[in-house]
Amino acid sequence: MDANGLRPVNRLKRKLAAGEVCLGATLTMNSPVTAELFSRLGFDWLWLEMEHTTMADTDVLTMLQATNGSETSTVVRVPWNDKTMIKRVLDTGPDGILIPLVNSAEEARVAVRAIKYPPVGERGAGLARAQCYGLRMGEYLQSANEEVMTIVMIEHIDAVNNIESILAVPGIDSVMVGALDLSGSMGILGQTGDPRVEEAITRVLKAAQAAGKPCGIITTSAEQANRRIKEGFTHLIVGIDILFLLGGASTVLSQIERAPA
Repeated sequence: MDANGLRPVNRLKRKLAAGEVCLGATLTMNSPVTAELFSRLGFDWLWLEMEHTTMADTDVLTMLQATNGSETSTVVRVPWNDKTMIKRVLDTGPDGILIPLVNSAEEARVAVRAIKYPPVGERGAGLARAQCYGLRMGEYLQSANEEVMTIVMIEHIDAVNNIESILAVPGIDSVMVGALDLSGSMGILGQTGDPRVEEAITRVLKAAQAAGKPCGIITTSAEQANRRIKEGFTHLIVGIDILFLLGGASTVLSQIERAPA
């Protein structure tokens, strides 16, 4: 959102539609300062994480406000595929909603209905930041169904087995692979490099490519990100705020000699 309350076009959606690679970071700390900083670093998008944090609606609101004026798109992962949760987060004004643990076409349809206004879906209309508190209500109502992205997490073996039908649901803009939970659903929690997990990840990627939908994945290093880009993934998480913080601090501590030479 710019200084006048105008919402620019969804840059993330357009970049992905053009086949561009989009790099993102996950924000887990309830900090508008962190959101403001990361939105100015050059990331294409930021993932605000509500599922595995104490981040509340008010935290999301202030963090999104902190990104105003930047060119970074914002996506919020809600705690669950619940229309009330989704509605409240939508009204804070993100560029996309990420739905966890979508394992079937029906669950994907539930997500789409919650995110889209009638007649496509059943989202209720209200006045909040997304509509510039009513100043841009008409513009938002006309554009939201097209502009706000619906992204679903593929993080269970059931979702992998149902991937073609999930991708076929109208309104699904992209899918995001969660390898950690995927490995858990396969009985090998944490073994994300296991060939069986890699085979499942590849199946999701190939299905998305066949359906003409962007496919994303989480990485935690430049090496991993470069490999996934070569494989064909187009929107990647390349780090998490707390891991960036821990990595920087740990590196400095490891390089300092406490005892004088």
